[in-house]
Amino acid sequence: MNHRGTALGALLATLAACAGDGEGYVGTTARTGKDAATFYVNNGEEPEYLDPGKAVDSVSIALLQQMFEGLTTYGAGDLRPVQGVATRWERSDDNRIFRFHLRPEARWSDGKPVTAHDFEYAWKRVLRPSTASLAATNLHVLKNGELFNLGKLKALREAATLRAAPRPDAPPALSLPRGAFVVVLGQSPARVTSAVPPLAAPPPGVASVTYAEPDEQTGAGERLSFGAAGSAPAPAPVDAAAGGAWRGAEVALLAAGPPVACNGAADRWFEIEGPQGRGFLPGCLLGPAGDAAYALVAPHASLPTYDPAAPRPSPPSGGGVTGFVAASELVEDDTAVGVRARDDLTLEVELEQPTPYFTDLTSFVTLFPVRRDVIEPFEARGEPELWFRAENIVVNGPYQLDEWKFRYEITMKRNPAYWAHDALRIHRIVWMEIAQYNATLQLYKAGDLDYLGDNSELPYDHLGWLSGKKDLRRIEYLSTVYYEVNTAKPPLDDARVRWALNLAIDKRELVEKVTRVGKPATHYVPDITGSGYAEQVAEDRARGADPFASPEVGHDPARARALLGEAGYEIVREGDELRAKGFPPLEVLYNTGEGHGQVAVAIQDMWKRHLGISATLRNEEWRVMLKNLRDGNFQVIRLAWYADYNHPQTWLGNFLSYSPNNRSGWADAEFDEELRRAAAIADPRESIRRFRAAERRALDGMCRIPLYFEEKSTLVKPWVRGFIPNARNTQLVKWLWIDPDWQHRPAGEPPQVLELPPPGRLGAAPGAPPP
Repeated sequence: MNHRGTALGALLATLAACAGDGEGYVGTTARTGKDAATFYVNNGEEPEYLDPGKAVDSVSIALLQQMFEGLTTYGAGDLRPVQGVATRWERSDDNRIFRFHLRPEARWSDGKPVTAHDFEYAWKRVLRPSTASLAATNLHVLKNGELFNLGKLKALREAATLRAAPRPDAPPALSLPRGAFVVVLGQSPARVTSAVPPLAAPPPGVASVTYAEPDEQTGAGERLSFGAAGSAPAPAPVDAAAGGAWRGAEVALLAAGPPVACNGAADRWFEIEGPQGRGFLPGCLLGPAGDAAYALVAPHASLPTYDPAAPRPSPPSGGGVTGFVAASELVEDDTAVGVRARDDLTLEVELEQPTPYFTDLTSFVTLFPVRRDVIEPFEARGEPELWFRAENIVVNGPYQLDEWKFRYEITMKRNPAYWAHDALRIHRIVWMEIAQYNATLQLYKAGDLDYLGDNSELPYDHLGWLSGKKDLRRIEYLSTVYYEVNTAKPPLDDARVRWALNLAIDKRELVEKVTRVGKPATHYVPDITGSGYAEQVAEDRARGADPFASPEVGHDPARARALLGEAGYEIVREGDELRAKGFPPLEVLYNTGEGHGQVAVAIQDMWKRHLGISATLRNEEWRVMLKNLRDGNFQVIRLAWYADYNHPQTWLGNFLSYSPNNRSGWADAEFDEELRRAAAIADPRESIRRFRAAERRALDGMCRIPLYFEEKSTLVKPWVRGFIPNARNTQLVKWLWIDPDWQHRPAGEPPQVLELPPPGRLGAAPGAPPP
């Protein structure tokens, strides 16, 4: 890092002598001293993972998109799905079952064939709980994908009898054969994690419970509060037992009780028995007690068939019976997950429900193939991240990793085994890792960069003079910038405080005076999102019924102050300034980048000016910040979410209580259920309306403060051919080429795109028309 700083300093000191603006372009318009088949681009930061199954950051994804290829790939321009490894496909009439046919000439960089088994392994690896992939939710669309990923779907090692209690002599409840699948509801013994005593019975009419930990600031003790369904009054809260006798107690699970939401997440009551007696507690107050001896399970009969004519599974023969089985009898079995290799060149997929964006998702990195024989030897040695180093990685895409200079640059070369190798006009890619916007701009002006890069931004204060330049590209972008709030840390655990922080931010001022690009965001899903979302936005606005255009979600300092006062933080005037009495210190964390700092300073000023809240700012290198995010070491953190696929689910799925990308601590069982219902609706228009309703529910929780929808402004040299801006800010280098003589000849023909043919029909007689 210091070495690069020295080199950049020398460069910046001499730039005035070269690279003057020419013919309305930024910097030099002559490409000299560089190989015409080498492409120079900035990627901004050091990638976190070059592992398709684990990458969620845009820096890693930009690289992986060049090195791997999915069943489909992005077409130039609109990023429509075109042929990748698959050349043709069929699907069922209800859009749940798919069959993909792979090209026989597809090869890995070591010459081995790319097979359907590689895709099956890769997708199931992402879902494997031990992989701990933050991208796993992208594959929850697969039949049983979510249950398997959450570690709840298991198979019986041998034939077994479910027992009525967690002991071998308990009465039998149901006998199941070897290999039968079950859903794990709980484990016994368990350990009580609070001092709240068990209840004699689940309170009637209670739909939710809220557990509050002791609050040192207010002196409040532990408490379990109840939320009643309908208009019935809620029971009185239950406080911690004197002496805290139940905390840490090891208890036996006796039975599963009725469902209940706990702190917003779906849960259920469990009957337990311990040294102090027996009673009922919600599952959120029970934790593991070492290695559990027994599991409380229910039979699971809903398995993939890959047959459109197969009847939907009937309820399990046990009629909803649950029972206990020795935990040692349960094994992980991924055959229940809806993807399988029918043979080397045929992949079959069964989804949980119709998913309109599935063939968009098949172009995304999470669904790229990887090889078992490449990865698992490193995992067995306890070195799971070494498989994707330059000397070890095996890829199936257009380019392969050549050299990785940590925190400096990454180079790629053409993959000699790629099926379309001869069509690649760029033979080598040099990815720089420069986080500073101004330094990147100067390198571009000097001609040392052909393209600013998918992950670079222009300095905000330069956008004025750049606006008329011929090499400037601007496009609306499927990305939302927001501040994620750690709702587990007071005072941010109070939604009124979070809403006050939101309403105090003048987002129009942010985009007009600070970023100078983008649109103010009062919600999370960009208005231009596809799959019918943009059309629903237009319809709602035409009717005057847009829930995200009403005054109650816009900039309103007076209401923000009122909410902060309701939360117990009186705002007083001291001279020319306001002060929120008793409000604790607040810190905003963001990753290195001039623009991020400028936005943070502006928001810091708005909170001080409108609310009397003092916030400190801290910036960190990208990988360091991501670790603090995952460890929960933040109060407010700057993040952005770019579309993995063009559907509102890619943003809203991150609010689910069990999503690994929800680091806020916010959970809402009604939101979870609303999102499930929206995804299950077959009518696309009604489905999108329900997604919008779920989005409003998420906004009410305000665990993320939406700031602005991004507009991408970037620079690309005129000698770069084939560059087409798009709403996902994704450029596949396979579609680009360099033309050093660009001023004296036309662009020429772009590389050939093999379109994905219309799907055949699964389950239909040959030649039968669709229904």
